[in-house]
Amino acid sequence: MADERDKSVVIIGGGAAGLSAANQLQQAGVDAVIVEGRSRLGGRIHTVDVDGSDAAWVDMGAAWIDDHKTNRVYHLIEPAGAGVEPTVPKLTNVRAYDERPSRWVGRVRAVLAMGKMGWRIHRLKKPTTKFAHLGERIDTMLGTKAGRFDEYLLKSVTELLDGGPVSETHQNAFSDGPWEYLRYKEKTSVMVVGGFRHVVDELSASLDQDRIFLDHGVVAVKCWPQFEGSYPVVVETANGATFVGTHVIVTVPIGVLKANAIAFEPPLPAEKQDVIERMGVGNVEKVALTFAAPFWREKPNKAMHFVSVPDPFEPRSVIIDVTDTAGAAPGAAANPCLVAICAADVAKATADRPHDAVESTLATLQQMFPDSYQPPVATAVSTWSADPFSQGVYSYPTPRTRPGDYTLLGESCHDSRVLFAGDSCTAEAYLSSVEGAIVSGERAAKAIIEGVD
Repeated sequence: MADERDKSVVIIGGGAAGLSAANQLQQAGVDAVIVEGRSRLGGRIHTVDVDGSDAAWVDMGAAWIDDHKTNRVYHLIEPAGAGVEPTVPKLTNVRAYDERPSRWVGRVRAVLAMGKMGWRIHRLKKPTTKFAHLGERIDTMLGTKAGRFDEYLLKSVTELLDGGPVSETHQNAFSDGPWEYLRYKEKTSVMVVGGFRHVVDELSASLDQDRIFLDHGVVAVKCWPQFEGSYPVVVETANGATFVGTHVIVTVPIGVLKANAIAFEPPLPAEKQDVIERMGVGNVEKVALTFAAPFWREKPNKAMHFVSVPDPFEPRSVIIDVTDTAGAAPGAAANPCLVAICAADVAKATADRPHDAVESTLATLQQMFPDSYQPPVATAVSTWSADPFSQGVYSYPTPRTRPGDYTLLGESCHDSRVLFAGDSCTAEAYLSSVEGAIVSGERAAKAIIEGVD
């Protein structure tokens, strides 16, 4: 066994989980290094200044803080003066367009559809054993005479929330009962003015920058009891660097684990590998657009969000007006910005063909606003599904996922030398959230700290 008085931790991944673990270890006097494959920190938190003006900041990854008054993320950035805005589609700020007849859905019809969608999602919280997957459950709920807008809303929103096709998602994905993870009550849902980059800034501000290694993609974790004397854990990177320590905290996304992008020696326990295989990896992508004027707004100071039901029908995307949070800070100038968010198979196509995704989004806007449409000043497209350091976004339960899987994913292995953290192993916390990732990182660090006293 290693000399526990001389402890060192290698943290794989510089996202929210890795940064929070590093903070916890540093405060306890435990040496730790962060090894990150990208040339930046933040992981799937990535805020882009779309047109380079410092007035068009858009989150291409994590974007919303739910139940912000009780959310760790809000309380992390609030003392620094970061503002938030309630940027979320609701009954009165969503318009819908149907591409089949080429016309807007009536306002009363749109409000009723939004209300019914909320009621139906609430019904999905009740566990059942009647259906093979979520898609079958939704089709049964909608009935044989479902309106195009009703079906589009429900399937698009549920796919955006979980990231996977409804036909490959567990029938109880939105139920509280069977799972060990929690869902937010969603009494509030806000976005950060200037973006989630403020979260990364706060998490990394006090860390020893000399102990952070960017552009070091990890390819192997080796854990042998007597290797290198007091350092039994060896982490190898694609550029030939080697890091040794007493423990390693693996914070890579579920997509990287499913792709077996990191070789573990000895291999991960069979039960943990089985859990990884049973979980789904969601795909969610964004097309961000900034304009000279908010031509889509009926009132200059009132945000308006959109859905456009395509023909032929498929869950595609929703378009969110993010102008109110595009400024660098509260009160700063902000350029008009929209972001189209898509999920599942459409998201995969977006990551593979970003230019086509932009053109498709612009064509939709031109069709909706033939008289007032203006071309964008600049655009940006996320490619999480094709990114080797994410290979998707967050996890979702497939029909094969079992209660207890998320707890098992977060358990340590290899004689407690290899620990796991991240938004996909947040048992008794909030799955697929930044807050959950932070909690899991602190949990892993605490286990190391308490285990070496």
